[in-house]
Amino acid sequence: MTDSMADALASVVRSVGRSWKQAKQRADRDDRVSRRDLGRMRGGYSRTTIREVAFRVMEAAYLKASGNGRYPANARQIYYAARPAILADADAESLDSQYFTQELLKSYLEQYRPDWDVVYDARGHIAEPHRRGRDRQPPVGLGGAEVRAYASRFTGERVNETPLLKSPQLISTVGPSLRFGASLFVEKEGFDPILEAAGIADRYDLAIASTKGMPVSAVCDLLGDMRVPVYVVRDFDKAGFSIVHSLRAGTRGSRHSPHKVIDLGLRLQDIEGLEREAVYYRQREWPGRNLRENGATEDEIAILVQEGRPYRGWDGERVELNAMTSDQFIAWLEGKLDEHGVQKVIPDSKVLGAAYRRAAFLQKLDLAQAELAKQIKADAVALPTALPKKVERLLRETPELSWDQAIWRLVEMNRGHGTRPRGARRKSARRNSDNGGASA
Repeated sequence: MTDSMADALASVVRSVGRSWKQAKQRADRDDRVSRRDLGRMRGGYSRTTIREVAFRVMEAAYLKASGNGRYPANARQIYYAARPAILADADAESLDSQYFTQELLKSYLEQYRPDWDVVYDARGHIAEPHRRGRDRQPPVGLGGAEVRAYASRFTGERVNETPLLKSPQLISTVGPSLRFGASLFVEKEGFDPILEAAGIADRYDLAIASTKGMPVSAVCDLLGDMRVPVYVVRDFDKAGFSIVHSLRAGTRGSRHSPHKVIDLGLRLQDIEGLEREAVYYRQREWPGRNLRENGATEDEIAILVQEGRPYRGWDGERVELNAMTSDQFIAWLEGKLDEHGVQKVIPDSKVLGAAYRRAAFLQKLDLAQAELAKQIKADAVALPTALPKKVERLLRETPELSWDQAIWRLVEMNRGHGTRPRGARRKSARRNSDNGGASA
């Protein structure tokens, strides 16, 4: 037999025997043979659909993924929690994550309407107008948790006529100085609601960055400009090791890279007991060389790359962050941050003294403002005639204003302390010229 014939025969045998090998591996791992595998070996079994089993185990999977409802659960976390039971009992060799999260899970939620906090990755954002005049409100991500939180903050049409401007406790800062001492980089965005629910950013004074996949040059530049340590959280796979390497070396087009990058994992010691999934590398060159260059150990490479297909690619296994339940993920992350000594930010005594004097000043100012407000409230405010028409005219002349900014301008003009916007003066001057200098 020629070498090419032997390779072809070996490929056919592996292909035919793969399902039997997987059944044996599941039996070894679970210390039992599943009903589906046992039925196949006996020569016949009743068909059980993926949907039937998925609906039967969905609640248990959600409770497992969310830590009994303590944290939000990402859709892919529920997928990993449900997959072993589905593959053990359903008539299927594999379970597609997209089919589970987009069809099965959504169908279950639509049918039963459980009070679950299930989150999907944001697929874009929405930004309100006039954000700069309202504390620069950030855009809202169009993901489940973000949308629910945004909708819960909707305001009505009532206006507080006598608001007291409470002084802010936090000092206004931009960037790491006086605010955070490190950054947490997460290679995917679906963990943001879980991190927020656990208060990771506030409890550890961390700036949290997340991307979908490999970091781009702008991310490397920003993290480099911050000059703080960057702790990386990523999947146990080839892309995860490449992400860490890219952050350390910088990407194409980046000005620089972070000065200190710490790989929290997932590493080999982190994946014990977590659900693995098959991965296929569509390349003829052995992927282990790239993994080794990017910091993977030989034991890690042995899991990530296990078998080669002649002239077609390589097989292996990987582990996603989503294989951890929410409480597992938070406990694991807290352990890593504590292990590396991530601490709260406390400035030097000079800054603390200035902040103390600032707080004393603002608290006295708040008390004085409250007393002054009592006097101002006693004064009746006379409304100008035809107020809606005045607002409409001002917005027509200066459309970049909002209606409440227009009100503010009108009060300024009536008090004699403000002037009409430049655009309004120019338009009034043109009208006067057209009318032979007549007053407006």
